[in-house]
Amino acid sequence: MKNALVKTDNQLIINRRKRRAIKRTIISLVLLVSVTITLCLKLTYFNIAYISVINNHTINSDEIVKLSKINKGINIFYLNFKSVQTNLQSNPYILSADISRKLPNTIVISIKEREAVFYSKRDNKYLIIDKNGIVLEEKDDISQMKLTNLQGFDTKEVKIGEVIPSQDKRKIENISLITELISNNSSGIDITSIDLSNDLNLLAYSNNMCIKLGNGNIKDKLNKALNVIVTSNLKDQKGYIDVSYEGNPVIFTEK
Repeated sequence: MKNALVKTDNQLIINRRKRRAIKRTIISLVLLVSVTITLCLKLTYFNIAYISVINNHTINSDEIVKLSKINKGINIFYLNFKSVQTNLQSNPYILSADISRKLPNTIVISIKEREAVFYSKRDNKYLIIDKNGIVLEEKDDISQMKLTNLQGFDTKEVKIGEVIPSQDKRKIENISLITELISNNSSGIDITSIDLSNDLNLLAYSNNMCIKLGNGNIKDKLNKALNVIVTSNLKDQKGYIDVSYEGNPVIFTEK
């Protein structure tokens, strides 16, 4: 009986010691974490000294840094990433921005840009538009940009950073479709203009050659027309190719 009591007492002592050891370990860890956090927030070693911008092609890195409103010299752990992203996305060219810390003192900004595909005219200015119909900027000159003229929209009420106004959502959808076709065009024939004025009669232009697409099955129709231009050597001709219906295309060229 006495042995049993001794064993029980010993086990209780061991358990108390274990609990005390665990408690001391937890307290030590809490103190260590607290000291580490305090040092990280107070030491100038963690103040932002460098800002690296990657994956930007259109917007200058200095402009992105300025737009981010990140101040060098502040503690790297105090930086509000959400605020920086909001600042950056005020530029219509920036689709998204990923912000990360590279310890001890560098912020990395990874940019995903919208791509300029089309242009429309408003007065004497050029509106630059992406594949989703978003107006990226207004420029005086686009001679150094390879863009497709986009027709069929009223540009009077256009606002930078917003989708080009249209009461017909199919027009915006067609912009994305045409972008895909232009990107995948390997014929060597440039699509210089697109007219989306009439959803039932979409028109594409390669310089002075009009391609009548009609509606529906636009991809196959455009490929057929481009193939006709190549095989019939119509690249520099003026006229039209009608592929808006099934059957052989109708070709007309001016003499």
